[in-house]
Formats: sequence, structure tokens, C-alpha cells
Amino acid sequence: MKRKINLNEVTDKEPIKVDTEIQPSLLELPKEEVVSSTPFKLHIEVYKKPVGYDIYGRIEGEVELICSRCNKSFKEKMRKSFYYQLMPTSEITGGEIKAGDLDVKFADSDALDLAEVVKEQVLLNLPLKPLCDEQCQVPDVPFEEGSIEEDKRWEKLKTFKDKLKEKEK
Repeated sequence: MKRKINLNEVTDKEPIKVDTEIQPSLLELPKEEVVSSTPFKLHIEVYKKPVGYDIYGRIEGEVELICSRCNKSFKEKMRKSFYYQLMPTSEITGGEIKAGDLDVKFADSDALDLAEVVKEQVLLNLPLKPLCDEQCQVPDVPFEEGSIEEDKRWEKLKTFKDKLKEKEK
């Protein structure tokens, strides 16, 4: 299992191509977003440019998420191809960001950490509102008065609301 690529080994004529598997323990994914995951398969190709590198890759794996509607866990497969340019920080220029600038990453390291590449791609591809199913509905749980203790923080708002009603009369 290869974990890092030495960028100094990439030449104009000889790109580096790696197929590896990254274990979930190396990814350190946020538990509030990802309950668990399978190991991720990674295929990555690094090509040297006159300045910087072109990075092409593909990740495959599965994550377990919590549905934002019903609060149940579900599994979602991730198969994602990606591309970005890796440039030295000396190439950072000021000014306006253009659409093409979004595929550029800046770093001065001589090594490319493959676990970081996978973690970044997983986080970029997580759904904003995870749903176990498009037809998923919020569970219909009957509310019984007094079944939940009232939150004291709402007392001031309730008092304010009552004052507004009085003023309207």
C-alpha cells in the first residue's frame, strides 16, 4: 500500500501512476458527517508540467451517512474521477478568481500524501443534505403536551410574543 508520492521522481517523460487502497483510519473523516467508511481504492496519475503538476485520479469506496430527514444511517457509494493542477505557492497571484482557478491547488511539499488526496475528494463529494431515499419523509411522531420539558430559553421569546399580541389589540 503506497501512501506518498515523491514528486521529485516525476519527469517530463515518465509520469507516476499508482493504484493503492487507503484505509479509513488514515482519512480521519469527521464523525458528525461520516459514521464509517470502507477502504477507498485510489488510482492516481501525476504528470510534470513546466511549472507544477497535473493530477488525475479516481476514488472508489462507500461511506455510511445519517439521513437528514429520518435520522437513520445509510450507505452511499462513491465513485469519483477528479483532476487538479498542483502548483508551487510562488505561482499565487492576486486578483480575481476565474473558473479555471478552481482546479488549482498550491503547495511547496515534495511529497503528495495520498490519504490527504482521498480525504479531500470524499469531503468535496459528500451531499450537503444526506438523504437515504428521495422519497424519505420526516417520521410522524405524535407530540404530547408536557412530554418534553420546556426549554427555559424560549420564555423570553414567549413573553415578547404575548406583549406583541397585547399591543395589536
